[in-house]
Amino acid sequence: MIRWRSMIAYTAIMLPVMAVLLLCLLWLGSFASAGQILLLLLLTTLLLGLLVTMWSERKLRPIRQLNSLAQGGANTDELLLLETDGEFGSLIRFFRRNIEKRHQIAKKRHREKDRLLTILQYMADGVMILNKDGKVRLLNPAAERILSTSQTKARNRTFIQVARDHRIAALWQRCLESEQEETALVDFDNDRFLRVVVTPFLQKSARGYVTILQDLTHIHHLQTVRQDFVSNVSHELRTPLASLRALAETLNDGALEDPPTARRFLLRMETEVDALTQLVQELMELSRIESGQTPLEIHPCAVSDVVQQPVERLQPQAERAQVELLSDIDDNLPLVLVDLARIRQVTMNLVHNAIKFTPPGGSICVGASADGDFVTIRVQDTGAGINKEDLPRIFERFYKSDRSRAGSGTGLGLAIAKHTVQAHNGRIWAESMEGRGSTFYFALPIAQPVEV
Repeated sequence: MIRWRSMIAYTAIMLPVMAVLLLCLLWLGSFASAGQILLLLLLTTLLLGLLVTMWSERKLRPIRQLNSLAQGGANTDELLLLETDGEFGSLIRFFRRNIEKRHQIAKKRHREKDRLLTILQYMADGVMILNKDGKVRLLNPAAERILSTSQTKARNRTFIQVARDHRIAALWQRCLESEQEETALVDFDNDRFLRVVVTPFLQKSARGYVTILQDLTHIHHLQTVRQDFVSNVSHELRTPLASLRALAETLNDGALEDPPTARRFLLRMETEVDALTQLVQELMELSRIESGQTPLEIHPCAVSDVVQQPVERLQPQAERAQVELLSDIDDNLPLVLVDLARIRQVTMNLVHNAIKFTPPGGSICVGASADGDFVTIRVQDTGAGINKEDLPRIFERFYKSDRSRAGSGTGLGLAIAKHTVQAHNGRIWAESMEGRGSTFYFALPIAQPVEV
């Protein structure tokens, strides 16, 4: 249709021009020479050719631009500048709609790609995309952290080379053979517990695999702690309950008829009940501290107030154990920000433990020193000490070192002390050598920074 319209327009221009040219030749033929007529014909032909060329250029320019645009060699914005009138208007409008649609699709794909990359960037789980040959095509930051590698190093390397674990490699091999999702729990590098999921996918006739690495180390640790907690609570409850049962059966079997024996058994039963009560109270206290349900009444307090009262209360116990108990607190130490009652209980627990595990003739010294924005309180004894295997675990709930397994206590005192100090934004630790005594430290924030 456009071709016929162009031919008609061309004919409409050329016919008047040819008619005028013929009339001019007839008029000139009456008085002009043949040379003049030939020259006029030449000039007219040149002028006519120039006009036709200009007209053709104007008409053909949109066609060339559309052709270049279709081949991808022109700026797509040029299409928006083309006039939509004339013979090629419908074609230009068609191309314009097509280009705008392509732009919208490209923008949508770009947004979806950015959204996907953002999700992968901030996912807590590691993600690896593998091609059909098992080579890494994409690795998100979580996977880089778990596998101790980088996108640059891992790209185009095989899954086995990147994972460096035969169990994970075997999981991918099973997925490759079954073409179904495969899952496994892997103890990775002896310090991480991973859930690995390998899933096949098909995209544009190309097979690939998505590998998810879920770091369950913390959850696995919590499960272990829970199991240990249940086991320890059962152990701590079993002994007094068994004792109570035995005492009750003995009384029921006739010991009630012997008043001195019955009185002795009742006192032992009372002791066991007190032990159970203490265990329950300490469990509840530890639970409240860990969950933050117990608000702290923080006030500036003197370090001597934190130390002196517990030392005085435990002095009779130290004398009965034939242990020397001393305190050496500088009155010029800065004030500390504490809940006085709870921090005194920390001091009480540490001093009580020191008395319990220091042999007769030994000594215990409670001191303190300023260190930057903290005051560090220490409880030093000359007891049996703690072996290096037990030292990292002494602040765990119910944990008892071999030296104290036979002693009394719930095993919760140091755990409560730890969480109490941490609730004050402080820290607690211990230093010890077996056979040379132990020193427990806890650091508390001062009320005002120390001026240098």
